[in-house]
Amino acid sequence: MLTLSNASLALVVIRKNFESTLHKGIHVIGDASIAGKMPKSGYSASSQAKACAAEIVAELRGETVGVSSWINTCYSLVAPDYGISVAAVYRLTDKGIMPVKGAGGVGPRDAPRETRRMEALYAEGWYKAITADIFS
Repeated sequence: MLTLSNASLALVVIRKNFESTLHKGIHVIGDASIAGKMPKSGYSASSQAKACAAEIVAELRGETVGVSSWINTCYSLVAPDYGISVAAVYRLTDKGIMPVKGAGGVGPRDAPRETRRMEALYAEGWYKAITADIFS
């Protein structure tokens, strides 16, 4: 049985593929990992899982994967037809996993009502897509 705390797991993960340095073949993603500047969100975990899966498949085939990048968008519904979001793209650098400058951002504070309505629709669409992706 693996009995490491989240804090110790975070110290033993290879940032390129989220593999544990203590237990080869064990990959730690999502809330159990500290992925540099990436937030702890379902979107981040899904992005990490896909990159991690690509690394595992490549390793099994004796191939290598190029440099991974990860994405995150956090949607918040303030009301059924009023959403806000923040998005970013992340890359592995010599400083760890860091946001790519100029990729992503926060919705404008003074956005028109139609923009907020569209963000609410994007949030609902994201939820449906990630749920189908995870459970199908």
